[in-house]
Amino acid sequence: MDQKVWQWKRDAGSQSFLISTSKELLPHSFVQEAFADNAMFWAKPMSAENLKTMLDNSCTLGLYRVESDESLTPVGMARLVTDYVTLAYLTDVFLKEDTRGLGLGKWMVHCCREIALDVSELRFMLLLTGSEQAQQLYRRECGMERFGDEHALAAMGARRQALETCTRSTKLAEADTASKHQSTDNAA
Repeated sequence: MDQKVWQWKRDAGSQSFLISTSKELLPHSFVQEAFADNAMFWAKPMSAENLKTMLDNSCTLGLYRVESDESLTPVGMARLVTDYVTLAYLTDVFLKEDTRGLGLGKWMVHCCREIALDVSELRFMLLLTGSEQAQQLYRRECGMERFGDEHALAAMGARRQALETCTRSTKLAEADTASKHQSTDNAA
């Protein structure tokens, strides 16, 4: 399914910037560099095939400096993992160090908010962050709040290792249940 392409332009100081969701503009090499950056401690570079699949299945915003010859230099990114109907999960928000302090991160989050508001039956825009500073930004720019006891919802998650451990536990429990049933059947 072809997705709508969003674009925004803005000047910051003497520089011009563009944010676009066009998949053709964002070099995969930039995403790999971002994933290797210490500022994105939660991510790591991946195979070209997995990267393509990831980008094909999410709404990725590229942030570009518009050079004097109108060429675009990537300087940031953010991804929304969405079904375009009910949910938008914001992740992988990144700005190159030399572009921080210009209000571009705030602008990129605002653009993500605009896309989420275009999701027709939006239930939630979600994200994970451990940074108090980032929480303040998302609270201010997106109206987000921490889920807690005051909500009838629990925000939950599991990393791959926990999922694998859980699967092994479930298989052991199923095998144990099956052997008990077999013992009962043999006793009859």
